[in-house]
Formats: sequence, C-alpha cells, structure tokens
Amino acid sequence: MKKQQKTPPKKNISLKRITLLFIMYTFIYLTVFAFIDFYAFYAINPYLLTILSVLLGAGSTYYHVTKYYNPVVEHIVKKLED
Repeated sequence: MKKQQKTPPKKNISLKRITLLFIMYTFIYLTVFAFIDFYAFYAINPYLLTILSVLLGAGSTYYHVTKYYNPVVEHIVKKLED
C-alpha cells in the first residue's frame, strides 16, 4: 500500500472556503471535547471547552491554509460548498 503524499497548499483560497474550514475544525474539536466531558461526568466548564475549541479551530484552519492540505477535510468542505 502506497503512502499518500502531502499535496501542496493552494495559492488562492476563498473566504467562503476558509470560513467552512474554520467551522469544520471547530465542530470537530467541540465534538471531541464534548465526548471527553461526557465521560468525565460534566466536570469541565463548557465555556472553557467552547473557547478552547474555537481557538484550536482557528489554529488548525491557519495551519491547513498555509502549510498542509488535508484531502479528507477538503472533500467534506467541497461537499458543503455545493
């Protein structure tokens, strides 16, 4: 099985795509943190988890746009754009 190579980031990316990437990454982090909080019997403050997921979503979006092109997330965003 061949290892999939990283594809270079796109030069021109629209604001709509960046917004959808940010929403997608934030939703992923929020879902993961919600599951962790559920199994911790709601011991963690939900406002803290929301702020942390927004910050991590912004960082992941920045990293995705500048350095790395993730084909799985791009496929989902393309489906959302259509």
